[in-house]
Amino acid sequence: MVGAMSTTRKTKSVEKGEYAVAWALLKAARQAAKLTQRQLAAKLGRSQTFVGDVELGRRRLDILQIYEWTRACGVTLSAYAQQVEAMLDALPKNMPASVRVPKPRASRVEK
Repeated sequence: MVGAMSTTRKTKSVEKGEYAVAWALLKAARQAAKLTQRQLAAKLGRSQTFVGDVELGRRRLDILQIYEWTRACGVTLSAYAQQVEAMLDALPKNMPASVRVPKPRASRVEK
C-alpha cells in the first residue's frame, strides 16, 4: 500500500533484553542487602520512585550512579560488572528484545 504507515517500531536501546540483566542484578544486590526500595533511595538521596523505575527498566543509570547503588548495597562495582558480563556472555546472540531474562538469585551477588 502506498502511503501506509509502517507498523515497525524502532527498539530503544533501553528496551533491549540485555538491559534486563543489569536491572535484575541491581535489584538482586538491593535485596541481598536486605534493603527496601525506600531504604536504598534514602541512602542514594533519591526517591523510591527512582529506585523502582531503575528496577523496572524505565530509567538507565550512568556508571557513577551504578557505583553509588552497588556501594550502598555493600557490593563492589567490579563484582557487579563481573556478574553482568558473565550473564550477558551466557545469553544467545541476537536475542530479541521481547525475551525475558531469568532473574538471578539474590545469593549470587558477591560482597
